[in-house]
Parts: sequence; structure tokens; C-alpha cells
Amino acid sequence: MKKAVLGTAAVATLLAALFAPEDEGSIVGPATATPRQVERVAVAPLVAAAAAAPANRALAIEPRRGLDDEEAAILFAKQSWQPETPKKIMLDQQAAQATRTVATVDANAPPPLPFQFLGRFVDEGKAAYFLQAGERNVVARPGDMLEERYRFDGVVQGSLQFTYLPLNLKQTLAVGDLN
Repeated sequence: MKKAVLGTAAVATLLAALFAPEDEGSIVGPATATPRQVERVAVAPLVAAAAAAPANRALAIEPRRGLDDEEAAILFAKQSWQPETPKKIMLDQQAAQATRTVATVDANAPPPLPFQFLGRFVDEGKAAYFLQAGERNVVARPGDMLEERYRFDGVVQGSLQFTYLPLNLKQTLAVGDLN
């Protein structure tokens, strides 16, 4: 049924294009208004402005000044009709406090450990620990140097212990129960 309707519409369009009158290349003239329509237009202010202008210059239109960066930023700033709720105000204050806290971190504190624990393998009584550092997988045994800044010291109470060598500070990575 759809094909029949589409076919009929296509044939009708083709016939309309074939039997349409030829374009004679005539130019359509400007629209003309009836005298009643002209009276409705407020022409008097335009005529008065033209008469007041000096004869040697046309009406000048002053260009608008551009927006500076601050005005443009305000123009496109995020806006909302919803009133500020106490919860949103509290969250904004907490975010600002967290930003200040991060900025005042102790310079003598080591960075967070870049390792994630993947697993452990024991061979002939010696344990090897599989760690992930970024995109790389690392096999660590006690005493190994890792990432040129860390030394793997071993397991202490169910956690892997590392020494951050630039500051000679101990860090631990909690891994849970090591079977």
C-alpha cells in the first residue's frame, strides 16, 4: 500500500513538472501598498528626522560598542531559575574547603602510592607480589626497587610496606587477607 501511494505521488509530481507554465524570466516588482495602508504607518517621525539632518549628510547610524570579555563571560555564564538550597550551599562550601585543604598539603608528605595489588605467588617458599603501576604490571619481591622511588620492604600485618626513598618514609598498601 505504501509503495502504491509513493508511486502515485511521484507520478503526480512528474506530471506537475511537465505541465507547469514556462518561466518567462519576468522580474517581480516591488510590493505596492494601498493608500489606507500607507496612512497607518507612522511616517511623521522619519520625515522630521530627515528634515533635521544637514543636507550634506545622510542619517548616520552609530555603531554599537562591542562587549568586553567580562561582559561576554557574564552573558554566557551558567544560570538557573532554581533558588539556592541549603544543601547546595553546604556542598559548595565543602568543595571550597577541600580545594583549600589540597593546596595546604604538607610538603614533607609522600605522594599516594601508585600501586594496586593484583595477587601473590609463592614458589619454593618465596613470595612474589603482582602489582599494577599505572598501565604496567610489576612483580615485586622484598628488597626490590620499584618506579625508581620506592623500595618494597615486605608484608607487615597483612599490608604491603614500601619506603618512599626521596623522603625515607614508610607507606603501606592494605591488601586484606594474604592466603
